[in-house]
Order: sequence, then structure tokens, then C-alpha cells
Amino acid sequence: MKIRIAPSLLAADFTHLADEIRRAEAAGADLLHCDVMDGVYVPNISFGFPVIRQIAKITALPLDVHMMTSCPGKYINVLAESGASIVTVHSDAVEPEEVARTLAAIREAGMIPALALRPGCPAEDILPYAADVGMILVMTVEPGFGGQSFMADMMPKVRRVRALLDEINPACAIEVDGGIGDKTVREAACAGADTFVVGTASFRAPDMGEAVSLIRESAEAAYRAGWQNT
Repeated sequence: MKIRIAPSLLAADFTHLADEIRRAEAAGADLLHCDVMDGVYVPNISFGFPVIRQIAKITALPLDVHMMTSCPGKYINVLAESGASIVTVHSDAVEPEEVARTLAAIREAGMIPALALRPGCPAEDILPYAADVGMILVMTVEPGFGGQSFMADMMPKVRRVRALLDEINPACAIEVDGGIGDKTVREAACAGADTFVVGTASFRAPDMGEAVSLIRESAEAAYRAGWQNT
């Protein structure tokens, strides 16, 4: 299993965004996580497609775009045009039929479709879509706010998602987002996650490169010692 680290731009200094992206690249990031919030599905508003378009112009890192929006299907074409690589939509944002159509449209537009589960959504919500997605995002905080504490009680859900995917779509990645650092990443890796969104613990660390390396090493060690042997 390849561990992937996705620094979250929500924690970056937007007055020096290009420099922050270069820091993430130099630190060894595998992806850049971009949170799009509409003030409807979640209370906050973050940034939109013009910002994503500019980010894509200055980095070769894949853009992992998390759509915390109430109508993600409206924006598939603009996401593709803006340079998104992975597009994640929430299982409860719209009706199931619309979720399925949106995931199909993401794939048809040449991007990787992904499905997010907020804390109140059970692992079984992935079942109608599991065969057709490239990643499942298990939120380890409530969506919409940065800097929250890691919810360890989401780890049984991660394990259940991994078990379901192993039966249906073993190549599908599992991402976790919220409160991830060098200690909490161990729990998530042991539960079967392989992709880790890191906000405060990356961009706001004294040494971003050292922080990302430590998180990666902790995840790899925990995965080898824990999840593979359970």
C-alpha cells in the first residue's frame, strides 16, 4: 500500500499561496487538498474555481478537490477545466440517484470520482457506489471547519469501509480528513486508511518537510504493524 499525504490548503497562508504550494511540494506532498465550501451544505465559505485554476497553473501535484456543496453536479465541467484530478462529493448532499449521476459525470470528465462520509453517515452508504469510485473519504471531524480534533470513534467506520471495499473494489483508496498528525495518523493507518489530509500539522508546523516525513513514517509503520496483521 502506498501512503499518500495531502496537505490541506485551508490551513495555508493565502497571502503567500504560491510560496505555500512550493513548501508543500518541497515537503514531499503527494496531493494538494482543496476544500470548496458553499455556505449551504456547510456553514462556511472557502474558495472556488478561479483559485483552483490558478493553483493548477503553478503545481504538478494532483488536486484533490473536496466539494462540501449542496449541488456538486453543477460544477463538473468547470472542475475539469480548472485542473482538478480527484473530485469528492458527499453521500448525503443530494438524493442517491443524483450522487450516482455526479460520480459518473466526474469519471466521464476525466477525473477520479470519490465519495465522502461525514461522521453521521454509516459505512454502508458507500455500497451503491463502491464499484465506481477511486476513493472513499471518511471524515474524522465534522465538515466545514479547520483545526478540529480527531474523532477516534470514526476508526471502526474506516475498518468497515475497508472490509466492504476489499469485497467490491480492493484498489479503491481510503482517505481520512480531520485532526491528522503524527499520532492520530497511526490509528487511521491501522484501520486501513492510506491517504491522509493534513492541515494544521503540515502548513503550520515549524518545519513542514520534517512534519510530513514524520506523518508518512508513522503511517507506514502503523500500517505494517497493525492493519496488515488484524
